[in-house]
Amino acid sequence: MSESTLNSYDELVATVRSEYSNFRDVGGLLASDGRTFTSGVVFRTQALVDPAPEVRDALIALGLSTVVDLRMDHERTELPIELPDSVKVVIADVASDFAKKNGLTEAGAAAAPRRLDKNAYVPSANLSGGYDMMMNMYRGLVTMDSAKRGYAQLLQSIISADGAVAVFCAAGKDRTGWGSALLQSFAGVDDQVIIDSYLETNKNLHDRYASAIEDVKKSGGDLEAFMAVVSSNGDYLVEGFKTLRSTYGNTANYFVDGLGLSNQDLEVLESRILS
Repeated sequence: MSESTLNSYDELVATVRSEYSNFRDVGGLLASDGRTFTSGVVFRTQALVDPAPEVRDALIALGLSTVVDLRMDHERTELPIELPDSVKVVIADVASDFAKKNGLTEAGAAAAPRRLDKNAYVPSANLSGGYDMMMNMYRGLVTMDSAKRGYAQLLQSIISADGAVAVFCAAGKDRTGWGSALLQSFAGVDDQVIIDSYLETNKNLHDRYASAIEDVKKSGGDLEAFMAVVSSNGDYLVEGFKTLRSTYGNTANYFVDGLGLSNQDLEVLESRILS
């Protein structure tokens, strides 16, 4: 990018982040072979619910052509996204199997009763077993049929898109965080760099959860369990990659043998995200 283009890009991202604090580029990271995960190809965010006109304009100016919605049916019904007709919407519910198996109505950061606002689900109830639940969920994001179908849809959407792709769930933390980590791993980004990128969510969502955290403290609820659910924790990614590698060896193998992509798909995906 030229300096003027870079300035424009940064300004556009800042405009989107003024309303969606967890919006950011999945790319811009160095791969192990010296190439770079190309910026401006894949973005991650919380659900793009009712964006202001200037935010819509910024998204289009960033080249957005496709969004991949990882949320469950009722999440999409309660908080529908509103984007220009030119943007293709792909529904890829990755966590429905986990929610059904565990008697939940949400997954990840949304896995509790919550206060609704236009940007997200904010857990407001006492939780138990938060850390163990999250570790189990990240294992499931590798092994569950719904996750395999959903993440395959994400990858195919990136392969076929004629512009930038944005992926999101409710908060843009867990389902989106794991999908972003898969892409970065496939691109050859170092694991610790992937984790550091993933942990940026904690800063981005601090204001979103601050009042809810105080509510739990005042009510005498299980703050440790609550924080395990609303926080990004590097342990979760480590567990996900441990599960993936114990069966498939590496991310490319997982994309083929687990998600059903072809070797040609991998070549196109590589050309899309690496430069």
